[in-house]
Amino acid sequence: MLTFFQKTGTYLALLLIFGVVLYALTYFVPSYQPGFLRQKPLDNSLWRLAFWTHIGLGAVALALGPFQFSTRIRNRRRQLHRSLGKVYVGSILVGSVCAFYAAGFASTGWVAATGFALLAVAWFYTTFRAYRAIRQGQTETHRRWMYRSYATTLAAVTLRIILPVELALLHLPFSTAYPIVAWLCWVPNLLVVEWWLSRQSARRPRREYA
Repeated sequence: MLTFFQKTGTYLALLLIFGVVLYALTYFVPSYQPGFLRQKPLDNSLWRLAFWTHIGLGAVALALGPFQFSTRIRNRRRQLHRSLGKVYVGSILVGSVCAFYAAGFASTGWVAATGFALLAVAWFYTTFRAYRAIRQGQTETHRRWMYRSYATTLAAVTLRIILPVELALLHLPFSTAYPIVAWLCWVPNLLVVEWWLSRQSARRPRREYA
């Protein structure tokens, strides 16, 4: 029974992840313009570059995550794992800088802007720490920071789960819901990962991780 729920949870997570990836790709359809973009500075070429770069590279990182955590690929296709990892890290290090800039134009004001800006910082920092660890040969530290990195990447998914709940079920006005989701889409993700990593640490001998 436990295996059934684990497999169901995995398939549901993959469905949500690749559903958001496909949704992100719609931003590159020339005739498609989501309503919230009408509130953005579309006449600002730097903002447009930052926003669409962040969307595109974020989708790449989100799609690569499940493959990076695949034990089969990591053990049997080591070079593929490394190559995908380089694309993942590069996408985030560039995409997070663009996201930080775009956060300054977040709808509803400074609370949402601060939440998304700190998400961009966390996205960059966790990924950089994962990259630095593997460059130093610290595989266990790398693994732990990669989980933190992908937890922040998954903010793209959790945002699209929480925001509809706020708007459709809780009937919160967008001006209230958006600042809340700017924080809830990533802070709980990191807290859950830290809890899970601490449980793992308690079950194994202490190594070189941090």
